[in-house]
Formats: sequence, structure tokens, C-alpha cells
Amino acid sequence: MANLKNLDLNLLVVFEAVYSCANISQAARRLGMSQPTISNALRRLRESLDDPLFVRAGRGVEPTTRAVQMIGPVRDALQLIQNGVAPEEHFDPASTSRHFRIVVLDAMEPIVMPHVIRQIQKFKTVSIENLGILNTPMNEGLNDGSLDLVISGFMLDSRETQCEALAPVHLSMVARKDHPDIEGEFTLDHFRKLGHVALLPQVRALSRLDEALRRFDIQRHVAYSVSKFWSFPHILMTTDLVAIMPTAFARAISRNYPLAIYDLPFDYPEERIYMTWKSSHTNDPAHKWLRAEIAVALRQAAAAAQAAT
Repeated sequence: MANLKNLDLNLLVVFEAVYSCANISQAARRLGMSQPTISNALRRLRESLDDPLFVRAGRGVEPTTRAVQMIGPVRDALQLIQNGVAPEEHFDPASTSRHFRIVVLDAMEPIVMPHVIRQIQKFKTVSIENLGILNTPMNEGLNDGSLDLVISGFMLDSRETQCEALAPVHLSMVARKDHPDIEGEFTLDHFRKLGHVALLPQVRALSRLDEALRRFDIQRHVAYSVSKFWSFPHILMTTDLVAIMPTAFARAISRNYPLAIYDLPFDYPEERIYMTWKSSHTNDPAHKWLRAEIAVALRQAAAAAQAAT
């Protein structure tokens, strides 16, 4: 067991940053430190706790079981210290005007935005503009301040931004209920034989899906390509096409569309949703309020999903 008397508090700050960013380089930029300094701090903390804490995963890192157990108490402790030494200003949407320009992956919109909108709808002082992910220059917008934040399935690589890993993303197969060719579970044979509706190749390139299908040597026929997930439900409901989509989004839209949700017929590595914003906005009260409300929405969605299983 670690001796707290010998544990440097700064190591926990580094731990929280690496956990939030899921990437050592991003954590270094967030804290204004060099990558070797972050790596050295992680080495010291690993030695103190006798656990690797993070392992390599794709272009970043993912937490060990010990790190997942630690992150909640560590964040609570750091927040208590922050509150104690530097009480923060708070954003009051009832008395402060603010217009946010954001980009939210459309599969996350029904998960995140209803809660946020409910928080602002009683006030006429706050408004939100959600721009399209495909045609918005996100790095440039964040850097020049014309864009407040981005919620997407990838990390934006910029020296001027901070990035936080929000939540894991699981994928499912979706088809219309009573699909004539699907009985019982959705099989790999179904996947290969049936036509698919999918995102445009340039949008799919933002995820690892096509790469995984090539690695597994799994072929599919994309009969119809679209720019956003919101085009999927009506197409699926009125045709015999099938689709891969984020499970949380599929569950949300299946409340209004007669769709059936199936497990993927192959193993697929878990992906994450990231939130990115300009570093200079980190301590802005309005920005902190918006990011906090987004975090609340995701916690509520995760609790509802767990209750449903």
C-alpha cells in the first residue's frame, strides 16, 4: 500500500490529466509540461502504487482496473483542494448572456443535448449553435475562438486545445423490426449478405471501423452512404438495409422508430467520445458550466443504460 506521506500531490494531477485525455502528449499540453516530464511523473506514481495505471491502446493509453478505481476519489480530492485554495466563480445562466458555438457528433446529440437544453430553455440569455462535423474546420475554429468545443469520436491534435475522454462507445447492428431475412441473432452471414447504409467514407475515416473490417477480412456492401447518423432511422425503417451505429444512439432513436438492435457479429475494440476545447477557455466560468452539464448528461445516460440491462 502506498505511503501517502511520500506521495507527491503533483503526481495525482498528472494522473488525472492522462486519464482525462487518454493520451500522454495531450496531457502534457493540458498541463503545460513536456512529454518526458509527464512520463517521468507516471513512472514515479507507478512505482509508488505498484501498478502500471495505463497501457498503450491505439494512438493513446487506456486505464488499468486500478486506475479506474482511483479516478473518482482522486478527482474529488483535487476538486476539494482547488475549492479550498481558490474559490471559483460560477456561471449563472439567469443573469449572464452567452452564445455557444459547438460541434457535436450527431450520434451523441440525443444523448447529450436534451439535458443541456433543459438547463437553458427557461432563460433567454443563453443559446447554443450546433454546427455540422463534416464541413466545420474544427482545429481552426477552436484555435481562433469561433468554436467553443467539439464532441467527437476522435482527438483533435492542436497545441491550443485541451481534450478529455468522456465515455466509451459501443457499436451495434440495427435493422427494422420484423426484417424478413433476420431471425434470432444477427450473424456474420447476415452482415455479408445484406445491404448496408453507412456514413460517407470521409466521415467513417474518423473512426477505426473500416480498418477493423479490413483486418478481420470482413466484407460488406454499402448500398447507401450519408453524411450523418440521423439519416439512418427512416432509411432502415422503410428498407431492408442494415447499419452499424453507436448503441446509445440506436437505443435513443428506437423509442420513436420500429428498429431492432443486435450485437455485432464480430469483436470490435471499444472506442471513446472526446470533448475538446481551447486551452484558454479552461477556467472560463461559462465554459466550465457547459462542460459540467455535458458530463452530467453522460452520467445520466450511463446510469439509464445500466438500469436497462
